[in-house]
Amino acid sequence: MKYLFIVAVIVIFGISKSVQVTDQQYASMPDLFYLDNFDKCMLYGDRALFCSFRYTLEPIDGQNVSEVWKIIQNVTSHIANYQHNQLRHQICVTTTCHDVRKAHENDPTLKRELEDCYNKKYTELGLKGTIKELSCETANSRYSVDWLDIISGIFFILYASFILYATFYESVARYKSPEEYRRLTSTPKGVILSSCSLVRSWIKLKTVNWTPEVEKLRCIQGLRFYNIGLVVLSHTVLTYLAVPTSNTKYPENMHQSNGVLFFSSGPLCVGTFFFISSFLLSQSLFEYLSDKKGINMKMYIFAMANRFFRLVPTVFFVVLFHATWLRHFGAGPFWHDFIGEEFRKCRKNGWSNVLFLNNFVDKYNMCLPTTWYLALDTQFFAFGILYIGFIKKYEKYVWPILGTTMLLNMTATFLQNLYYDFPALIFPTAELQYKLEGLTHNFQFYTQIAGHIGNFGGYLNGIGFGYYYQKNKNKKIFNTKFRVFVWWMSTFVLALSYIFITSLIFFRWSVERSPRWASLYVAVSRPLFTFVIGIGLLGFTEGVGWLALRVLQWSPLYVLGRLNFSVYLIHLSFALIRLAYWRYPVYVSDYVMRYFEERSQITKRICFIPDVSTFLLHLQGLLEMVGIVTATTFFSDMVVSYIGGAVLTLCIEMPVAELQKRFFSLPEKEKPETESKEQ
Repeated sequence: MKYLFIVAVIVIFGISKSVQVTDQQYASMPDLFYLDNFDKCMLYGDRALFCSFRYTLEPIDGQNVSEVWKIIQNVTSHIANYQHNQLRHQICVTTTCHDVRKAHENDPTLKRELEDCYNKKYTELGLKGTIKELSCETANSRYSVDWLDIISGIFFILYASFILYATFYESVARYKSPEEYRRLTSTPKGVILSSCSLVRSWIKLKTVNWTPEVEKLRCIQGLRFYNIGLVVLSHTVLTYLAVPTSNTKYPENMHQSNGVLFFSSGPLCVGTFFFISSFLLSQSLFEYLSDKKGINMKMYIFAMANRFFRLVPTVFFVVLFHATWLRHFGAGPFWHDFIGEEFRKCRKNGWSNVLFLNNFVDKYNMCLPTTWYLALDTQFFAFGILYIGFIKKYEKYVWPILGTTMLLNMTATFLQNLYYDFPALIFPTAELQYKLEGLTHNFQFYTQIAGHIGNFGGYLNGIGFGYYYQKNKNKKIFNTKFRVFVWWMSTFVLALSYIFITSLIFFRWSVERSPRWASLYVAVSRPLFTFVIGIGLLGFTEGVGWLALRVLQWSPLYVLGRLNFSVYLIHLSFALIRLAYWRYPVYVSDYVMRYFEERSQITKRICFIPDVSTFLLHLQGLLEMVGIVTATTFFSDMVVSYIGGAVLTLCIEMPVAELQKRFFSLPEKEKPETESKEQ
């Protein structure tokens, strides 16, 4: 314990080593990012040629290199920095390189002439280079309308027309007598049309059938809403770092901001999603199996078919849109990099998203990358039903079964991380964030963070807490002041401390990385965090929590929580469009970059108590990190995502759920309750 304490103190108060380069030296390097005016370039019509490329620098004389090249080597040598020998430029060839003739991007003449133009530009710095990843735009769009676009366009128009007709039919029927309304909506045609009515779906969306059971679990919709908010916030932050920045020193120094520790704890956030999903599945299934011995094949097939019937149509619509018409919605310097890339992935692998196999099929080129969660959750769902059935069959050994499974999972997570020698967390380096390529093609991300082994601990916790809640929902655990105090400490103090302290240990460049400690952290992090979430959830169901409970039980959240599936599915579309429409390097947060060390020293001088000083620095870092994204950007992302999610829910998700209930449900006494509570 003494050794661990000394290591923790050294880590927490250690200062990260960074490359020592003066501001003047840094400014002498060629611009890492450069963008010409894309829209002005397109005004040249037939002469318009806008090209994006990487210009890889090297010294003209390898034996006598220039001072600028030495600075570039020095800055690039630090893993947290951009590769400043790889210039990312996007130029209007028509005006920037006058001597270059217009040609197709695959024409070697164009590449050679652009290299000559740039070599002349950097000769005085003792540098030359080669052009890679050349991509050019002209006044004519590179994306033509093809047969799949036409078919999908007709399909979208016909479906929208059908929804409007169904809404008109059902709305007119509402003005008739109750008997006539029931008659019109009880025929096969009436059932289909009334199920697809926007008015009927809207009424169902905002209507809550309050029961004692619904009231106790009301906080879950709040947890879902705020968890989705964290997902949108993290993706909004990433969009600012995925495009060229005008102040490149900020992304290179962001590892010094303690606020990044919070945003790098994404696996814990996703683990909460898995916990909630399995908690509701477990609670509802154990309630259904209360007078049964186990799960039969008929019930299992029904549960799987029910899930696919509810989720597949919504996923199909979004994937089809990404694979067809999304690419026709605009143009810009980054349109080909983000929207074009998404289009190509969805054309090739979109079918795997619909079958929830996208985390197996060419996962590094995944259409809708965030849907790895839906695929993994569906696969956990298929296993979870069988696992719960096994627990029910041997119910008297429920806790040894759960404990043994958890121990095996943690051991497997530890060995997996140790085998691949993964760090405890993916360090948020500048190059990793740029264009999101470092994340979407990251082996550790898909193997560990988005993998089955790493996430199963949170899912197991959900099953255990769901079982405990179902068996003890009429009892109160936190019935003394001491227990309530323990609940407060574990739910808030322990959970937040766990995020910051453990992250601080592994987020210091100056500390030698230990594969065993990193693997131990990965093995226990998500199971321990979701266990704390489970303790918090049990307390909320018993009315503990004061203001926190009121925040979770705020009435609008129960309705907004019903939109979470569609919001999660569609929010990436809006983020990609915003990225693709970017025109100039973005100014991230020069205030954080320039005054971080000065304010840190001021805080330390003001506060003489080391622990309080450290806490204030961490709080300051978190506020600085949140300050990257203005309130208007984050809230606009949330508003747009929920508007889009509401449209998707009302037009597709709810009509499909209503049709499933009317035509494909088992008799009520045989029907499990998973479909209404699991998502």
